[in-house]
Amino acid sequence: MPITVFESYHGFAVDKLFNWREEAGLASKLLACLLFTVLIALAAQLRLYLPFTPVPFTGQVLVVLLAGFVLGRFGTLSVGMYIGMGASFGWFSGQIGLAALSGVTAGYLVGFVFAAALIGEMTHRSEGWNFSRIALVMSAGAAIILVSGSLWLSLLLHLDLAQALLLGALPFLVVDAFKVLVAASTAYLITPHRS
Repeated sequence: MPITVFESYHGFAVDKLFNWREEAGLASKLLACLLFTVLIALAAQLRLYLPFTPVPFTGQVLVVLLAGFVLGRFGTLSVGMYIGMGASFGWFSGQIGLAALSGVTAGYLVGFVFAAALIGEMTHRSEGWNFSRIALVMSAGAAIILVSGSLWLSLLLHLDLAQALLLGALPFLVVDAFKVLVAASTAYLITPHRS
């Protein structure tokens, strides 16, 4: 089957985007980190509070998963910048400094760092990504976030682990599965595919 002009251009654009991590200079990578930091901060403003859990639903997980994939190892830096700037500017929940990093969502913030680190490292080490592999790695990242958040809730609210998982992980499983699907689909679209 002949390759259309669009497919040829799309393949070229995807190759350039995916190879950017290896070809870009430090300044470009830091600028990309800042861009993802802002995207995570914007996603954090989409909050939905429900009566059965103290933790709000937000859009951050989706952007964190993509940051790890697109930025590779620099995804961890982007998430770290988000946490540092969030504590400084009060964009988590209107709190500034240590107070912002000791509330019910603190464990999830730590989980963001580890999730981005895992995805970024896997992206650097692996080639030949298909949708299933991307979704599997992103699912592992989302699981890290939920477990980290639940462990912190257990400590903060003096709950046993089962109670903490009921409050901090179970309500988010379906929504986070959807976020993984969207993030993995987006990542797959920007990944070069060889026939």
